[in-house]
Amino acid sequence: MTVAPAPLSEPLDLKIVGGILLDGSGAPGYRADLGIRGDRIAAIGDLSQASAHHAMDAMGRVVAPGFIDVHGHDDLMFIEKPDLSWKTTQGVTTVVVGNCGMSAAPAPRAGNQAAALTLLGKAPLFPDMATYLDALENARPKINVAALVGHGNLRLAVMADPSGTASTGEQQAMQAMLEEALRAGAVGFSTGLAYEPGSHATLDELEGLARVAARHGRVHTSHIRNEADAVEASVDEALGVGRATGCATVLSHHKCMMPRNWGRSAATLANIDRARDAGLDVALDIYPYSGSSTILIPERAESLDEIRITWSIPHPECSGRHLADVAAQWQCTRAEAAHRLLPAGAIYFAMDENEVKRIFQHPCCMVGSDGLPGDARPHPRLWGSFTRVLGRYVRDSGLMSLESAVAKMTSLPAKVFGLEGRGILRPGASADVVVFDPDSILDLASWDEPSRPSQGIAAVLVNGVAVYPQTNDQARPGKVLRAN
Repeated sequence: MTVAPAPLSEPLDLKIVGGILLDGSGAPGYRADLGIRGDRIAAIGDLSQASAHHAMDAMGRVVAPGFIDVHGHDDLMFIEKPDLSWKTTQGVTTVVVGNCGMSAAPAPRAGNQAAALTLLGKAPLFPDMATYLDALENARPKINVAALVGHGNLRLAVMADPSGTASTGEQQAMQAMLEEALRAGAVGFSTGLAYEPGSHATLDELEGLARVAARHGRVHTSHIRNEADAVEASVDEALGVGRATGCATVLSHHKCMMPRNWGRSAATLANIDRARDAGLDVALDIYPYSGSSTILIPERAESLDEIRITWSIPHPECSGRHLADVAAQWQCTRAEAAHRLLPAGAIYFAMDENEVKRIFQHPCCMVGSDGLPGDARPHPRLWGSFTRVLGRYVRDSGLMSLESAVAKMTSLPAKVFGLEGRGILRPGASADVVVFDPDSILDLASWDEPSRPSQGIAAVLVNGVAVYPQTNDQARPGKVLRAN
């Protein structure tokens, strides 16, 4: 397939020549050059006669839309550590932050706090979403950012007792605060129903917030209440909120934890399909690993044999060690050791990677890193999720075509989150581009070396500006993607 370029009356800023173009739609790749002027794609086709200030040789490589990380926790890292190399080295040009009910805004009222907010970083939270998005723009992000508002933040900002049931007035205040955040440009709201304080939310509370989001055409993403023994009921709850309100729904990092629950995705995915067939707008995402990562939860300590500490405030020397080894050294139970380590983070090895692969093949499944950049010893998903999918799941395991996998990482998330002009290569679209070698692309981050950059990514452009392999911190061309 060849697409004839539009007439070029002025030189291009850059033309990428000789590559196989995957436009992000899932259509077969084809040989074509790609021309960029400013922050937009200007032409696609045979550009051999077009003049350009710069040219990039992509022979033997794939040219695709920049990848969209639909599940990030980098909210405050754009301010603390604006380089964000863990994104660009795996081809990510856009991230959706504010997941799992935790976001950089709104800040809790005096006296309220939640352990899960420590996952975002050390910088102070912002009073409201408008202030946060303005601060992001002033910080000049390296990649594009779209933000969800966290339901946990709404509870902490409004409720006198965030571990209680919301009063009528508190419910109305949360809905008004959500309305304000959506008007400021948030692409939706997220719930973290497995965490304090979101775990105390009633169905009426969730539906009230979802109706606000639905009225604006925005999405509700959910870290469901339970991803283990009650996973089916928890998926039903999230889908039920969508059915009752018409709010588009995303199931975050869908999984079935603990060996006794492996295989139950057959039921959860069937329920998702029934909801989609009935007209509900539903999607989900995964990260391609068998270990999950979050705060250290002592109640899980005795139920899992393998738990690795990622950080600990009172005992930073335990970062990277297994909880069982720490407990043995301290001559106590694993639960007692976990309490002594708090506040802390951990990786839990409770998933079946073969099931993760099956979930990934679902037609409405996307990719999210769920990376925690503030961790001293992060989960390798922070650095390797997207290259792992393309190297291990696509090339090595043959789960699907390269074109289909790229679509799951580009045009599908752009559609789900309403990111107009992103996730697709076409004239007039934003020039977010990744060039990679399909034969060598691979994640190198591991459990023991979690911060190793991937291989096979040749170039990453954000809004027409090269951000990788360039290391110049001044190249920060990202935009805050405010929903309209």
